[in-house]
Amino acid sequence: MKILNDNLHWLLRIPIAITFLVHGYPKLGENLGMGFVGYLVGPFEFFGALLLIVGSFYKDLFTRLGALMIAVIMFGAIFIVHLPDKLAWKQGDGGVEWQVLLFCVSLYLFVKGNEL
Repeated sequence: MKILNDNLHWLLRIPIAITFLVHGYPKLGENLGMGFVGYLVGPFEFFGALLLIVGSFYKDLFTRLGALMIAVIMFGAIFIVHLPDKLAWKQGDGGVEWQVLLFCVSLYLFVKGNEL
């Protein structure tokens, strides 16, 4: 049971890191039409994901910083992009369920760091 307990954090880190590496990389250097903030989305997603991975091996601070970067982006995605468009929960209806899940997991990693 200890080996599972010691490695379970990877079930949170890996899918989130892959998601944000894949979605963040194409946005590096792009402006998503929100002024200066539009330039931050790609780097926050991509480097936040890298920090989540590196933080698990190296420093708690990297885990927390990466998770905070992702949480900030997801907060913006929820309240600036998705909710104004349509008040719906289900992703298939244009809702925010996926964004809320990613926000909550990244917030958890920010608060707990490597003390999972």
